[in-house]
Amino acid sequence: MSAAPRYVSDETELAAFVRAQGSHCLIVGRHGETQWNAEGRLQGQQDTLLNSRGRSQAQTTARFLRSIPLLRVHSSTLRRNRETADFIAEANITRPDLVSSDMLKETALGILEGELKDQQSTAELTRYYQDFCKDEIHYRVPDGENLHDVATRVQRFFEDNDELLDGSGIHLIVGHRNVNKMILKHLLELSFDEGFRVEQEHQRLYFYFGSTKELWSVWVEAEGASLTRSYATTEDNGYA
Repeated sequence: MSAAPRYVSDETELAAFVRAQGSHCLIVGRHGETQWNAEGRLQGQQDTLLNSRGRSQAQTTARFLRSIPLLRVHSSTLRRNRETADFIAEANITRPDLVSSDMLKETALGILEGELKDQQSTAELTRYYQDFCKDEIHYRVPDGENLHDVATRVQRFFEDNDELLDGSGIHLIVGHRNVNKMILKHLLELSFDEGFRVEQEHQRLYFYFGSTKELWSVWVEAEGASLTRSYATTEDNGYA
């Protein structure tokens, strides 16, 4: 699913694009980079903070979203998400409320949290990581979750916040890489295999327009944003 990309140079053009699509929009974003992201370390639900690059990414995203009147910003309760969401909410023209939910936390990776993807600290953890990589959709690391567990959380989140899909106005979710895979799976009615292959880097936003059921991918950089009617995909495993 792809379309010719279009380019906007500033937040005013992006806001005009959103207005033209109708009265309802759900924006899905990811927290900025952390040091563990940069190191390739498995974070799961460990409560890491943004690094300097992550704060810059969050500030750039905040600038591009500041002219879009957000009704509410929903965030994971983890600090990397709350910090990203704070940048966005404080810069936005409506100064929206920020609401945090444990249902938006990243997949729990149990005993693998804190381990490097490239090299685990013990042979036993290496075996668990290898088993995990063979089937990331179904396999549960000890004390962890799989993507079916995360999808159940995401469904509960939307049931508890039905205005995100059935109401009007513009809402933002600041989630995590794999939570957001399951959010897009939910929005687009994808299979688990399709949802798992969705990619969301720190600089990518997704705009879902309820009136047309269209999803646009927005790649944000300091000098502008590129918009494509599609979602990005990856073959890489998703948990750093």
